[in-house]
Amino acid sequence: MINKTIFFCFWHVCRAPFLFFGGTILVGLVLLAVTSATGAGVSTEDLFNPAPAQGDFILPMPNNARMVFRPVFIGEGSDPFALRKFKVGDPDSGFKEYPTTVALGGSFVGEKDGGSDWLYYMGKYEVTKAQYAAVMGTSDVNPEALSGKQYPMAGISYFQALQFIDRYNQWLFANAINSLPRNETAVGYVRLPSEIEWEFAVRGGATVSPDDFDRRLPYEENLSKCEWFSGPSSSHNKVKPVGLLLPNSLKIHDMLGNVTEITGSLYQIEYYQGRSGGFVARGGHYLTAGKKLRSALRTEEPFYMGTFEKGFKPNQKPTMGLRLVLASIIYADRNTTSRLDDAWEAYRKGKGAGLPAAVSISPTSAQTGVKKEDAFIHFDRIKKEIQQGKNISEGLRQELGLLEAALGDIEFIRKQADEDAAYAWGKIAAERGFFIFREIRKLPTLDRLLDIARKTGRSKMVESYTQRREELVQNIDNALTTYSDSFRQLSSISTEAVEKGFERYVAFLLEHKAVEQVRVLNTVREHYSFFNRDKRANKEKWRGDFTKISNL
Repeated sequence: MINKTIFFCFWHVCRAPFLFFGGTILVGLVLLAVTSATGAGVSTEDLFNPAPAQGDFILPMPNNARMVFRPVFIGEGSDPFALRKFKVGDPDSGFKEYPTTVALGGSFVGEKDGGSDWLYYMGKYEVTKAQYAAVMGTSDVNPEALSGKQYPMAGISYFQALQFIDRYNQWLFANAINSLPRNETAVGYVRLPSEIEWEFAVRGGATVSPDDFDRRLPYEENLSKCEWFSGPSSSHNKVKPVGLLLPNSLKIHDMLGNVTEITGSLYQIEYYQGRSGGFVARGGHYLTAGKKLRSALRTEEPFYMGTFEKGFKPNQKPTMGLRLVLASIIYADRNTTSRLDDAWEAYRKGKGAGLPAAVSISPTSAQTGVKKEDAFIHFDRIKKEIQQGKNISEGLRQELGLLEAALGDIEFIRKQADEDAAYAWGKIAAERGFFIFREIRKLPTLDRLLDIARKTGRSKMVESYTQRREELVQNIDNALTTYSDSFRQLSSISTEAVEKGFERYVAFLLEHKAVEQVRVLNTVREHYSFFNRDKRANKEKWRGDFTKISNL
């Protein structure tokens, strides 16, 4: 360990009045003491990156400090309008976190799995006291903060966070501009993350399956191994050093606990529509109950706090800190504008066609319905103008009538296509559900045989039954994934069409006297109903439900 006497001496020397002129020099001396202390010592790499991982992107800071980032790929390729469409929110948390479809882009193009993909960089750790002091030149860093266990910087306002970011960017541009990533000719810079960038990263981004992305918490491990929250099983109600616990799948630490994190987004109840309020803070902190931590946790923080009687001051909560993101501007140069212009029509007619906030989580039929209603508004206006004209030929009037009838036929065909698709995907979901049911029903018998083989010392039978059981469990897991995929397809179709599709399949099963499949289908329909409402997969509940009915 670093000699604490050295820290004690430097701490009191730094407090001496004659050092009033050099806050930055002062911090440099303290950091120098850390890196040159006798004994085992702690290197600056360990100090600022306590859990190194492959792919870490490290930027320099003043006074030999460092800031570490992790790449967050969006998984949609490198097209100019590439966007990752996903849902934020939590269905169990009321209107404040109601599931909403959003679209996220990147800032830089990088290489991923043999191809190119847009990405941005998220801070691997919360900004620490030492990093804040290194940039701001302050003298309020005690030896404990530099002892190899760095604590997050907390108790600063939104405005102080912006001031810190501005000074750090200015230093990077002046001293380390070649270390910054580029978007074409545009140089990257650090800023606060948007809450959409934050939630995409905390859930694991493009590195996890859709089912895992939907989970309330992004960890396989026990929460106490991954996040600091209140109570004796975790933080003991005290802030903790960064990077001590396990990271998420992107190798990012402490996103849900320790300190709440300031974002650059203004608070809106529906994420990106409605009234704009204070700024958004994401995650919980060391005083938050563990059961309240979740990937969707968001709060509105006022820019100022106080009373009419005592006045107002900037909001500086001791439980609130920040994490940086490394990003870029969009329009790097004229070439960027030209590429976006060339790609615009294809984007507008493709992915961009279904992104209005009003229909962000509606079925495809509802999205096309909005377009249809808009089209008929314009059609009716044209029709009215033509009918008011005096010299309009009878042929043109007839053509207008035929066009109106054709639009009605298109709507009928669309509805029929929806019903056919709903039947097909409903049948797939039902068959997957019945397969899962049958595989789960085999487990108790296999477990009994395995137990008998163990008790009678039949090692070959134990090995055989164990392998068979592992295959069964794997089959169930794989089937649950395709099961949820069929629900995602069904949720893009109108609820009315889906219900008709299920009823049509029930009639088919009854005609073929498949009574047991009808019983399982009732459970499948319940699962779809909850999925369509919450827009979230729940594989463990589904597995449990199938286990219950298999025991009946």
